[in-house]
Parts: sequence; structure tokens; C-alpha cells
Amino acid sequence: MSDQSKNGKMCSAKMGSDGARCRLGWTALSVTALILGMQALAPALRAEDQPAQPARALRLSSVDGGVQLSKGNDVLADRAIANTPLFEGTRVTTADDGRAEIQFEDGSVARLSPNSSLTLTVLSGAGATGEAEITLEGGLGYFELQGNGQVGAMSLRFSDSVATASGFTVMRINLDNLPGEMAVFSGNAHLELSSAATVDLHGGESVALSANDVTRYTLNESIEPDSWDSWNSDRDQALTAESTTRTGATSSYPNSSNPAWNDLDANGNWYNVPGQGEIWSPYDASNPAWDPYGNGSWMNSPGYGYTWISANPWGYLPYSCGAWNYYNSFGWGWAPGVGGCNPWWGTGLYFGPNIGFGFGGYRPPIRPRPRPHPGVSGALIAVNRRPIPMGDSLPARDRNTVAMIAGHAVLPQHPLSPRPGYDHSASGFVNHTVVTNVGGVPAAGQGRAMGSTFGANRSGSAYAPASRAAAPAVRSAPAPSGGGGAAHVGGGAMGGGGGGGAHH
Repeated sequence: MSDQSKNGKMCSAKMGSDGARCRLGWTALSVTALILGMQALAPALRAEDQPAQPARALRLSSVDGGVQLSKGNDVLADRAIANTPLFEGTRVTTADDGRAEIQFEDGSVARLSPNSSLTLTVLSGAGATGEAEITLEGGLGYFELQGNGQVGAMSLRFSDSVATASGFTVMRINLDNLPGEMAVFSGNAHLELSSAATVDLHGGESVALSANDVTRYTLNESIEPDSWDSWNSDRDQALTAESTTRTGATSSYPNSSNPAWNDLDANGNWYNVPGQGEIWSPYDASNPAWDPYGNGSWMNSPGYGYTWISANPWGYLPYSCGAWNYYNSFGWGWAPGVGGCNPWWGTGLYFGPNIGFGFGGYRPPIRPRPRPHPGVSGALIAVNRRPIPMGDSLPARDRNTVAMIAGHAVLPQHPLSPRPGYDHSASGFVNHTVVTNVGGVPAAGQGRAMGSTFGANRSGSAYAPASRAAAPAVRSAPAPSGGGGAAHVGGGAMGGGGGGGAHH
């Protein structure tokens, strides 16, 4: 009898006196069988848990301070947490101490500074046929768009204007002074102000819209720095640093460009196990008492019921697809399943904790039942489970230690190449040239006049941007993160910064 068959019988029996734990390998056949079985059970699911059709979601990848999630008149989370899946129609609002980052499947990101809000007005389709529209409703937002067509058409709406990008493009949109200003740090952007006026911007250029005439704008061949630019830069560098740990474990998956994979490489190891495929295990799993569902929260998502949000910083993909399995003498590992990772929201079904095979006696947390009239709107249900006492030691998770998984001795995989980025220092803070246009044509008597140059004072010691009197509130200073800078008017110091899964 094979090792896998023996363990299969152990999992169906009570634990022996020696405390042996169950372990069963995760194979393509078992994944397919489980999917078919769950689909057969779909009609028995509660009606409130069944969305009208398969959905697409983005990842709330980073949260600092107060961030609220809402949809229509419903508050989903008063205090949002990272790794929450965001569906079409979700509004993200930051408080005066809040910051938020949203990741797209191709690595594009949207970031909100304090006192800002955006809505995912359109989020549909998948891959190159997908469509996404983000509406910035107030405050200051940064948008880094990969522009490779992997997630279909993407557009940014603010005031009465719509911006689209060509190729890799980094933009900043400021609505503190309505109807708004847009700066392009890198790449190319096309801005439609109305049916009669459009403007194309390139890296290092910015445009200020007119409040009196939708066809009038001021084009600048430079970008005035903002106190939050360094925070945006720091967040981008953090993603780039994570990408340096990327291995080839997921390179053949259809959604391999999703930056959520980088979180896994940065916080654990991938193992290519014969007969099992790719298996990932977090460094924390070397603790025998570690539980993949030990710490997190349940959030009531319209159309799905309560979905799991892991408190682990990497806890997005491993709880949106695939399955967790326990392996004797190794511990917990996660397998993406057939063809990579097809998130549960892409099937329109959600079944709760995605445990494939656990050790004897293991029980995942119970999924709450949605109440017709929740007592507290926007309240998350926190889960902090006591670890199950285990005496057995497990091997350390490092890049050079051989691990025994499903009867095979395997080495962890090693990193490949880093994520592409852009030069944050080349932001066009020179040659302050201004052109005032009416309907796209230079106004009479207006030429390209050279203005002052901003160059040497980039530390902020001699530069003080104008106070944002039009903002709903003065933005809090970015938190310093290695470098910091001098304080200045209106922005403070320069510096700074999923639901569970059906088995696929």
C-alpha cells in the first residue's frame, strides 16, 4: 500500500495513541473531484451567499490608519484591513490618518492619501477582455498602470474627465482644487475633458483644469512636488523589493503577473513535489502550533455572505483559491491547484475555509451566518484561535534546507529577477513651462514661457508647496520610513511607507 493510501485511511480514522497526524497529498485529480463535488452542492447553498454571476475582485493590499469600505448605503467595514477582496461598486474612503493601496491582477496599483475616496465603478471580465473604471471622488490619488493589456481596458475618472494610459504609466490626480489637477511622472496619458477637448500628457508633464470652462486647461512641462510623492515612491520600492524574492514556481500560471504571488515568495518557500505539483509553505509554519485559520476576520460581503480575511500580511491568494493541506513531518502547505489559482469569486461560489486535508482533530473556524438586520453595520468578526498544543518539532523553512513532503526530499526554489519600476528621481521638476489652452489651441498672446527651475532643493528644506486650503481637511504627514525630510506647509514631513476559497 502506498504512503498516500495509508495516510488516506488514517485521515478517515480516529487519531492513534501516538498522536500521528493525517497527511494526504494534493493532486490534480483530487482538486478536480473536489471542485465537481462542490459544484454539485451549489444549489443547497443559502440564497444570500450566491451572487448573480461570477465576479472579479481587486486586493486591498495595504492599509494604514482609518480606512472605510462601503457599497451603496451599506458600510462593509468601518476599519478595513489588508487582504480584503474589493468587488465592483466598492467605495474606499480614507480618514485624516488613513492610507490605502489597491492592487490589480497585473501589478497595477491605486493609492489613496488621507481624506480621499474612490469607487470601483466598473470591475468586470477577466484577462484581456476585462474592464475596470476607477472614479476618484475626492482627495489625492496615485495610479501606477502597467498598460500591458493583461487585464483589459482601464480608465480613471475624476470630475468630468476621464484618463487612460498607454504603456507603463504613473499618474497623480489631485482634487483638492476642483475640478482637479493631473501629473504624469512616467509614461503617456490621454485625458478627455469633454467631447470637444482632449489633451495628451507625457512623463514630466502636468495639467490643471479650469473651473469655469470644461474646454480650458493649463499644461505645465513640469510637476510640482507634493508631500505625498515620497510615500508613493516608498510603497513602490517596497513592492519592487518583494519582487526580488520571486521564484519560478508560478511563472507558467495564467495569472503569474499578480503581485500577490510576490508576497508568498517573500514570506515562505515553494517546493516542487513529484506527483503533487507546486506547494508553498510560510516561514511561520515551522511552528508546530501554527494554524492557517488562526488569526483573521469575517466580513459580510453582499452577494457572498461572510468571507474570510486573513491577518497574515501574505494572506490573500492562499485564502481565495487552492487548498491548505497538512503533511506529516513537514506541517502545513498550500497548493494553488489546477492551472494556477482561479479565485472563488471567479466561479460565483464561496464555500468557506479552504482546507483540503488537515491532521486528525483539526477544525477550521465556523463561518458566521449573515443576519437579516446586523446589529452593527460595518463590524468585522475577529477570529483569534488558541493554537493546538503539539509536541512534534517541524523543520525550519529556509532556502537551503531539504524538506520531506509526501515521501519526497525536495529543495525550496530560489529567486529569479526583480519587478520593473520607474526612476522616481526623474519626475520633471525642471523647466517650469506653462501653456494655457482653450479647446486644445494656444490662447492669443500665450506662448511657452520659461519659469523658475526646481532642482537643488529637493530635500524640502527650501521648498514649501502651497497650503491645501480647498482640501476637506489638512492631510496628516506621511510616516517616515528611512529618510524622512523637512516639514512644510499643508502636508507635513516628506517621507514614509480574501475571502476564503473554494478548492480549485
